Parts: sequence; C-alpha cells; structure tokens
Amino acid sequence: SRGLVGHDRGIAVHVFVDESLRKRYLLAAACVPVSDLSDTRVVMRGLLLSGQRRLHFTEESKQRRKVLLAELCRLNVCVRIYSAAGKPTPARSAALDALLADLSSMGARRLVIEGRGRSQDQVDVRRVALAQRTDRTVRSMEYDHMKPAEEPLLWIADAVAWAYGAAGDWRRRADPLIDDVTK
Repeated sequence: SRGLVGHDRGIAVHVFVDESLRKRYLLAAACVPVSDLSDTRVVMRGLLLSGQRRLHFTEESKQRRKVLLAELCRLNVCVRIYSAAGKPTPARSAALDALLADLSSMGARRLVIEGRGRSQDQVDVRRVALAQRTDRTVRSMEYDHMKPAEEPLLWIADAVAWAYGAAGDWRRRADPLIDDVTK
C-alpha cells in the first residue's frame, strides 16, 4: 500500500487514461487527487522542453525518460494498469470495461481518455454509456476525450504505460507509481 490516492477511499480523484500496445494491450489510468490537479498540471508543463507541446515517451531519449520517471515519482499520483491479450479492439474494450468497473472504488469524479479519433472515441463512448446504465459512480462523473496537448495529466498515463510495457529497468523505475495491475 502506497498511502496515496486509491488507498484512501475518502479522496476524490480524476482519472487520466492512455494506452500502449506491446505484446499485450495496456491501458494506464493515472489517478490524481482533485486537490492536486492544478499543482500537478503546473509540474507536468514545467517538464516540457523548449518547443514541445506535450510529453510523449516514445519520442524521448533514454536519459530524458529516466529524468521524467524520477520526476513523476515525486508526484502524489498513482497509476493502475489494465493488461489484456488478443487483438487490439477487443483487448481495449476488455481493459476499459475493467477500469470502468473499478472507478467507484477509486473515488473517481472525472474520467479523461486520450482521444484517438472520432470512430475510436465513439467505441469508448458506447462502453462508458453501457457502464453508466448500471454504475451510479460512472453515471454521475464527468467524462471527456482530450488531446494530449490539451491535458498534461494524460502524459503521466503515457509515461507509465510505456515504461510498464518496456519491462526490465523501465518497469522498475515506474513501479513506485503503479498502484495495481489487472490482467
């Protein structure tokens, strides 16, 4: 137990979701306490290099990834990883369904998923709508798709999904951020 968000059910969080496709499909859900949203956004924007509009781990150098992961580990955030085997579309649906089922236990008040284009986002909208029919928490929370340049807290999920999927030393570096892994 890390003692951060996710372990204290009295803390309201916003959840920021990104994905990575490796041997398995990975969905990363970064949980940020509502009270820390503004400060965490400031920190994330401060990590940008001149000319960058967003952080994207696949585009960062090895040394920069190490620095970024160390900085992320200082934040009051945690990330849940949802891992699914199989073809990307059904694997994504399974991972998203598992996340949606967990939102009430996470204290989620808002869900932000990185937008992947209109047709893919519509698939997510249908999954969320289905969950809203049966889950009061999902029904009452805000839900959005956003571009990474619009929401810096999506970068946390991107970084941890990349590091977890890369395994080895990268996963070890991201481990302090990871609250739970669901397969």
